[in-house]
Amino acid sequence: MVKVNFLLCCVNTLLMSEAIFLPRSTCVTDPVFSNCLCIKSSDQIVADCSHLRIHVSPIFTPVVQTVNLSFNELEYGPVPGSLPAGLQRLDLSHNKIKFFPSSAFDGLYLLQILNISSNHLALDDSTFFKDVFADLKSLRHLEMQNNSRIFSNHSTDMYPGHALQALMSLRSLSIDGLPSYKFGKEFSKLQNLSQLNLSSGYCNLSVYGLTETYFKNLPHLQVLNLKSCHIKNIHNDTFSLLQNLTYLDISNNNLLTFCGFKNASDGLIGSPIKIFKANRIYCAVGKSTFVSRKFFKSLRKTSLEELYLDDNKIDYGEFKIAAELPVTLRKLSLNGNKLSLGRYIFQNVSDLIGLREVDISYQNRHITGPFVDQYNCHDYRESKKCECETNTDFLTDTTFIMNLMSPNIHSKPTDVYNMQEKSCDQPIEMITILPPYLTSINFEYSKVGDTIPFMHLMYDHLYRLNLRGNALTRWIGPVCNATSMRYLDLSENLCSYVSKAFFKELIGLETLLLDKNYLVYSLRNDQNGDIFRCLRNLQNISIANNQLDDLPRKIFNGLINLKVLNLSTNAISDVKIDIHHMEKLSVLDLSHNYIRFFDGSLTSQIDLVPYSSLSISLENNPLECSCRSLSFLKWFQQKTNSHSVTFINYHLYNCSDENGHLLNNGFAQLDVVVQKLEVQCRKIEWYVLLIVIFLTCFVLFILSIFIIYRHKWKIRYFIYLAKREMFKKGYERLGDNTDFKYDVFVSYAERNRSFATKDVVTRLEEEAGFKVCLHDRDFVPGTDISDNIIGAIRHSRKIIFIVSSHFIKSDWCMYEFHMARYEETVVRKRNCTIFIFLGDIPLADLPYKIAQVRDQTVFADFPRDAEEESKFWNVLYDAVNAEA
Repeated sequence: MVKVNFLLCCVNTLLMSEAIFLPRSTCVTDPVFSNCLCIKSSDQIVADCSHLRIHVSPIFTPVVQTVNLSFNELEYGPVPGSLPAGLQRLDLSHNKIKFFPSSAFDGLYLLQILNISSNHLALDDSTFFKDVFADLKSLRHLEMQNNSRIFSNHSTDMYPGHALQALMSLRSLSIDGLPSYKFGKEFSKLQNLSQLNLSSGYCNLSVYGLTETYFKNLPHLQVLNLKSCHIKNIHNDTFSLLQNLTYLDISNNNLLTFCGFKNASDGLIGSPIKIFKANRIYCAVGKSTFVSRKFFKSLRKTSLEELYLDDNKIDYGEFKIAAELPVTLRKLSLNGNKLSLGRYIFQNVSDLIGLREVDISYQNRHITGPFVDQYNCHDYRESKKCECETNTDFLTDTTFIMNLMSPNIHSKPTDVYNMQEKSCDQPIEMITILPPYLTSINFEYSKVGDTIPFMHLMYDHLYRLNLRGNALTRWIGPVCNATSMRYLDLSENLCSYVSKAFFKELIGLETLLLDKNYLVYSLRNDQNGDIFRCLRNLQNISIANNQLDDLPRKIFNGLINLKVLNLSTNAISDVKIDIHHMEKLSVLDLSHNYIRFFDGSLTSQIDLVPYSSLSISLENNPLECSCRSLSFLKWFQQKTNSHSVTFINYHLYNCSDENGHLLNNGFAQLDVVVQKLEVQCRKIEWYVLLIVIFLTCFVLFILSIFIIYRHKWKIRYFIYLAKREMFKKGYERLGDNTDFKYDVFVSYAERNRSFATKDVVTRLEEEAGFKVCLHDRDFVPGTDISDNIIGAIRHSRKIIFIVSSHFIKSDWCMYEFHMARYEETVVRKRNCTIFIFLGDIPLADLPYKIAQVRDQTVFADFPRDAEEESKFWNVLYDAVNAEA
């Protein structure tokens, strides 16, 4: 049930979108009031003379149906005859009216709404004389509150029943709540009065409280608003005579406590009450509130559908308190209390078969800041006694009290930070008990922080779940038996990890809000799009403000029914995601990122998908207008001109050149920008082409030099080989021929000549009988030395290298080494080299090629010990004699 606000009715009439302004003379006859507005709206003529500081009411023409004279300086009611007979709405609020002329409202038989609130009207018989409202036969709504706060004598104030009893059509009344008066028998004539509001203005019922006779003469009331009336006591029969009451609000009476709540509930037995509000009936400071079962026993005998107990410091309650709530209850609001995990939902919640909606948001709100007027109540140290207070036993052992979000029936300790992905087919570890038909839970901003583990819902009816603004930093899941869930809000939870199985079972989700978390790493590592893959029915997803920078291409691949994708307020610079499968996408929000332009992959996807009306927001991005973004700018221009894509507020977009200098015109004059860039970029293309050709040639030149230098020995070898083939000098190509002219060719440095000729050659020829080739003895005079070297290598079965520090420094020795190496690897394709190392040569001094083949060929260190020398020569003979 919603109370009627009469002033808003008038204001809304004035502000209707189809209003037409008429000449002032249409509404007001006196040119003195030329500031009044004359408006035609919804087939009514409205004269708006509010906020003009006028002291006398104008005379209105007969066509006017609504008059607004609020917020002026009127001290008397309307001048008799100044109001048209067909008037339906009259607003005189916020003036200085002290009394009404005797015929102020005469002839207003059609008036339906009258607002005289916030004036200087005393609530007595002299001000509201008996026949003041006699002609208001059609009046339905009357506002007269805020007339008793300052300008009345409370001891003489009374409810003006003699004046109001004539309003036989009155349905709703807003009036000040008087501390020492009741609604007299005159009010019994108002049989159509169904709504009474004492809370919009001054209300102080603290003297006597509410007795059983206070509303005796208003038996037809359906809506009763008693907010902020300083009520301390309510008799338990106060509302028993209101057998038509469907809406009751006793909120903001912070001395009432649950004692008054219980007494009020006692009077509701048998009534058709549907909505009962008892918010903030405790002082905001002081001890926490314990809730007893006795407070709710009377409600069990009603058909209550909505119960509001917000901001009452409720911490815990008596065991099985849920069993005392009526089975008809559809909504329970415990917003702004002190509920904590494990203490605030009690056993037997399954008895609440009618419950559909629970609001337990903003728990422990008192920690961050006090309520308004929290100290305008009794001393928090005062211990109040009341007839309903008893010493009851209550549970403090949280093992017997169920937690709404994650109560355990079968639980075992687990390290949630090391949990492996689980499946709903596994045995149940944690089951969440909810009322069987609960569809909505609001649990936002309740300072709950932990991991969302693998869990099962007992019933699959939950449709909407709001967990915004907590500290649920890790989402493990999966949440099983939740296929009916359509709306899930996990925003502002500082979450840094979401498992790939968390959303796996939430296949019915249509709206998913994940704003203001820290999902950058979880989403960046989801290369295959496993996190959202199962959300095929999702229509709206928001991941704004998550510091996202680089999203994988396949991250949203499963979202085939997506309509709204919000990635705003992140750090995205390059949009690489796939959207070609989102055929229903209508909104793509990329505002407040670091995007410079779209690449061809994204624009081609937008071109190919048949979007009926796609809106893209690129506001507050550092868009670039340069040659490298020219193709994007042309695409943007084409889409804007064809209206196939709507770029939200694109005329406000700014863009910079490639050096970051902001352009003056930007996207507001995109056609001019594109034309200038086309001319500029054509010139740049020639320069770029020349630079590319030059750099390509330079790179090829350097690469050629590098290749030649690296393979210089191989190149020289094949040059000499080709030259011999061409001129047939010195020898024929042997290939695999085993007939060699020499058994061995010995390569040595000139400084090692004595060892080579006297020791090695002498022993090989005289003792072993091998035929040896020496360059200073067997090379052909007059022939190029390189030809002699290659000839000696090609005609020798084995080649011995006497490696020393002098050998390494000799160019011809190294030449002989490289030529022999290529003969071995390219022509013969078998080992034919033997190495003898003289002296200690550090490994670091050896050329890379010699060090490389050292481990792949036969070698020996010449011994310094004479006893070992004979063994050395035997090994050498065997190596020369061995088959390759």
